[in-house]
Amino acid sequence: MDASGPGPPRAATTTSPGEETPLPAVVPRLRPLVRPPAPCSTPSSTPCPAPGSTPGAAVSRRAVFGGAAALALPWLAGCSAEASPRRDVATLAGAIASEQDLVASYEAARAADASLARRIDPVLAHHREHLAVLRRHYVPGSGKRAHEGGAIPSPKAIPLPPGGERIIAALRKAEERAALARREDAGRCRPGLAQLMASIGACESGHAAAVRPPAPRDAPRSDARALQTALAAEHAAVYGYGMLGARLRGGLQQAAKDAWNAHRAQRDRLSAILSVPPVAAAPAYRLPVRVASARSAAQLAAALEDGLVPAYVGLAGASSPDLRYLAADSAQVATARSARWRSAVGDPAPRAAFPGLPSEALSPRPKPGE
Repeated sequence: MDASGPGPPRAATTTSPGEETPLPAVVPRLRPLVRPPAPCSTPSSTPCPAPGSTPGAAVSRRAVFGGAAALALPWLAGCSAEASPRRDVATLAGAIASEQDLVASYEAARAADASLARRIDPVLAHHREHLAVLRRHYVPGSGKRAHEGGAIPSPKAIPLPPGGERIIAALRKAEERAALARREDAGRCRPGLAQLMASIGACESGHAAAVRPPAPRDAPRSDARALQTALAAEHAAVYGYGMLGARLRGGLQQAAKDAWNAHRAQRDRLSAILSVPPVAAAPAYRLPVRVASARSAAQLAAALEDGLVPAYVGLAGASSPDLRYLAADSAQVATARSARWRSAVGDPAPRAAFPGLPSEALSPRPKPGE
C-alpha cells in the first residue's frame, strides 16, 4: 500500500477477484447470487447455520451490507430464542450484575454532573435495554436447584472522580471491562445465547471506542458456512478501505491504512480456519457511501465496520467455543472502529442497543416447568 492511503491508487484497469487493487469508481451493480436460506428444521436449542456464499460465488452488496436480515441467525428462518439451560444461569447472572452496575454508574454520573446528561442518556438507555433482555433469559433454579447460578448482587456504581471529562473517562473504562467480560461469556455459553452476549459486548465496545488488537485465540476448522459469511464481509471491507484512503490525510489516513491491513490479516485468518475452499472476493462492490471528501471517506469506513458486525454476531452462534470467542471479539473491534470514525467527523453514534442482532433474538421461549 502506498502513501496515498490504504490500498493502491485507483487504476484504469481491473484486477482479478481477491486482489486488493480496487476497480474504478464506476462499477456494474452486482446481482445477488446468494440463495435464500431454507426453513430451519433444527431443534430450537441448536442454531441454524448461517448462510454464507458458496465457495467461488460472487458476493452481493445486499449480502454484505444488508445488516442482520442478510444472515440466518438462530432466530431467523424459523428458530426461536430459548430460555437459558442450567449451565448458562451463572453466566447470565454475571452479565446481569455487570449491566446493573453500569446502569447505576451512569445514573450516579448523571446525578454528579447534570451537564453530562445529553452525552450519557443514550448510553444509559442502551444499558437499561441490555438489562431488560438479559433478565428475560435468566431462569434461575427452584426447589432443590435454587442455588444454581448464585444470587445476583445489588447494583454498585463505580467510583467517580470529580470533573465531567474524568467521569466520562471512568465510564469508558467500565465499558471496556464489560465488553471484555461479554467476550468471555460468548465463548463460555451455548451458541444461541453467545450471539446475544456478542451483540451486547459490541455495543459496549462502541461506547468505549477502544480498538484492541484481535484476540490471539485460534478457532477450529468448523462452522464453515458462518465463517464464509464473515469472510465475505471482510472481502468487502478490504475493497472499501482501498477506495477511501486517497481522500484522507494525516492521522485519519494512517488509521485507514491500519484498518485496511487489519482487515487483510483477518481475511487471511478466516481463510486459514476454513476446512473448505474460501469464498472468493467479488470483482467489485457497490459501496453504501460515495466517497467525495474526507468526511464521506470516514462515513464509508464507519459503514464498512457496521457491515461486519451482523456477520460476526451471526458467527457467534457457532458450535465451537473458541470460534464464538473470536466472533464476539471481532464484533467488538468493528463496532469500536465504527464509533471512532463517526466521532472523527462529528457523526452521532449508532442508536442500536443490540448491534447485529434481530429483534426475534431478544425474547426467550421458556421451557415448560421453568
